[in-house]
Amino acid sequence: MKIRPKHTALIALAAVVLTACSSEQELSYGGKATGDDLEVTVLRVEQGSAGDLSVLQNPDRYAGRTPYYVHYRVTKTADGAAKWPDLDVVGDDGRLTYLSIGPGFPTPTVDADGDVTMETAPEFTACTADDTDQKVFDSAPKGQSYTSCGVYLTDEGEKGPTRVEWLPESRKGHPIAVWK
Repeated sequence: MKIRPKHTALIALAAVVLTACSSEQELSYGGKATGDDLEVTVLRVEQGSAGDLSVLQNPDRYAGRTPYYVHYRVTKTADGAAKWPDLDVVGDDGRLTYLSIGPGFPTPTVDADGDVTMETAPEFTACTADDTDQKVFDSAPKGQSYTSCGVYLTDEGEKGPTRVEWLPESRKGHPIAVWK
C-alpha cells in the first residue's frame, strides 16, 4: 500500500492526537496533577491498623481488613463550580474498597431516675479532612485549597496499595493522573 504525501501529515496528526488523549500524568507522591479546573496532589499513603476501625459502628465487619489513608490536597484552578476529584486506590490484587465514614450521632442514655444524658459518639481521627460541602467548594475562588483524606481497605491477605488514580468524571477511559 502506498501512502500519498498529502495524507502523511494527517496520519501523523491523528497519531499525536490519539497519543495525547490516552496519556495520563504519572507522578510520585507530592506531585501535582491538573485537570477538570482542579490541581490535585496526593501527599502520601499511610497504612493504618485494624484498631483504628474499632471506633466505627459494628467494628467486627472490618475484622482482618487493613485501612490505608490517602492524604491529598485539592486546589481550584478556576472560579465557579468544580467536581471534587474521584480517586481510586489500586493494589496488586485489584481496587481497594473505599470506606465512607460519616460523623457519629450521640447515644441517649436513661438512668434509673429517668434522666436522659447524651453520650458523645467516638470520632474517627486517623484520617481527617476539611469539612467542606459541595456548595461551599463551588463558591470558593480560584486558588482556594482543601486538604482531605480517604480511607481504603484491603481484604484479608491482600497487599497494600501500589497506585492512586484520579479518574475522569465519567469513570471511563484513562485516569487523569496516577501517583506511585
